[in-house]
Amino acid sequence: MIIQCNNKIYKKYEDLLKNVGNTFVNTMQITSEIEVNILFVSAHKIKKINRLNRSINKVTDVLSFPTLTTNKVEDISKKISVKNYAFDVNPETNAVVLGDIVFCLRKIKKQAKEYGNTLNRELGYMFVHGLLHLVGYDHMTEDDKKSMREKEELILSKINLSRN
Repeated sequence: MIIQCNNKIYKKYEDLLKNVGNTFVNTMQITSEIEVNILFVSAHKIKKINRLNRSINKVTDVLSFPTLTTNKVEDISKKISVKNYAFDVNPETNAVVLGDIVFCLRKIKKQAKEYGNTLNRELGYMFVHGLLHLVGYDHMTEDDKKSMREKEELILSKINLSRN
């Protein structure tokens, strides 16, 4: 997995995010090279992005913006290939670009404390959560939520970031 990020904050969490990303790829059995753009923003900025894109005027922890399209909510991870998504390939890396994930580290740190988690656990969870959104998972229904939570915990357990 290729992670593109221009923020200085990324360097501090690079190893964690790469580990989570590679575990995600292996667990989801994605065989093509994939790329994700991530960005760390302030609480003010993520609130604005949330308001403009989701009409929700509040600070949130993570937002995902998929580039790959599907007709319905479905797991497209096994369909990801240069052939199937030719228009979503970065010509510089020859990787299929899944989309963008925006983090608010301030909100994630606050949640980690509230839930009694380490920052690594909370950030890792947010990254997996965002990645699953990029491949079609959602939590609009109870069944979808359950399926998504099971995948999140499966991936995180493989790298010892399970819930406390």
